[in-house]
Amino acid sequence: MNTIPVNSDNDDYQTAAEWLEQLSEQPLDELSKRRLLLWLDSNNERRALFERMLSTWADPALTQAAHSLLASQQTRTAASASAGFRRGAAWALCLTLCVALLVSNRFLGEAPAAKTLPFATANGIRHDLQLSDGSLLEISPASRLAITLSAQQRNIELQAGATYFRVAKDKTRPFAVTIGTASVVAVGTEFNIDKRLHETEVTVYEGAIEVRANPAAQPLLLRAGERALISAKGVETVAVNLAELVDWRSGWLELQNGSLGLVVEQLNRYSPTPIQLADPALAKIAVAGRFRLKEVDTTLQLMAELHQLEQRQITQQGKAVIQLFARQ
Repeated sequence: MNTIPVNSDNDDYQTAAEWLEQLSEQPLDELSKRRLLLWLDSNNERRALFERMLSTWADPALTQAAHSLLASQQTRTAASASAGFRRGAAWALCLTLCVALLVSNRFLGEAPAAKTLPFATANGIRHDLQLSDGSLLEISPASRLAITLSAQQRNIELQAGATYFRVAKDKTRPFAVTIGTASVVAVGTEFNIDKRLHETEVTVYEGAIEVRANPAAQPLLLRAGERALISAKGVETVAVNLAELVDWRSGWLELQNGSLGLVVEQLNRYSPTPIQLADPALAKIAVAGRFRLKEVDTTLQLMAELHQLEQRQITQQGKAVIQLFARQ
């Protein structure tokens, strides 16, 4: 299988810089180490970019930490492969091994049986995944998917979060994504799906897809530069300017007619501590602007100042929770 770049140069540069910044601040935990190695392995150009940036960082401690991590890659990969299936973010490794098995079976002439494999990302951690058919998935933090690949079908269930799909062309096996009762079908195209609390946003970047609000609904054709908002009311379509569009892959949330509820929902994909609105009515507060998703504390402070709110950390069932209250 040929390796295909899964991010633009700017996205890769930013991601490499973030990894180096994490390495420079403190040792990576085991999960973060696996994430970094998977990201480097997905594209040779990424490794070259990472090493070039490392050489310009001029930090001996950072250089030693990075070289130690890279040198241990083969041993760590072998140990991970023998460890088997684990919950949470380790599903990524299990899926990679299973996809490799499907590919090897195809070359051996054996018809692979359809098998559904779960995949999940942790809060604040995105993951790029290449499937055995060549399709590429850029998966946002706090996402859950179930992936079914066989000689007859390519089915993805997006259960939570967001994913950008770059679908490999295969007219004999349409690429189907289900989101609750709604569905998207494509042959070879690029689109983003963001599953939210009250609606699902589907944006087409290249080619065309078919969208259904439910299995009984008539399919709606959506082309590049069009977006569908799927909710209990049905499907609403709007035009978008792809050249100016900012989606979750940029690391920013850009809103023109958004709400505080949407901001909190998106921040919860990045925040290590759950964020709640003390009064559900606060969710309807109108919000506009651009917000850095990883800068959770900064964004919460800005929301508090702009909308007369205050935040408190409380404990619910033994766990810390951040609640936003209307200022008295």
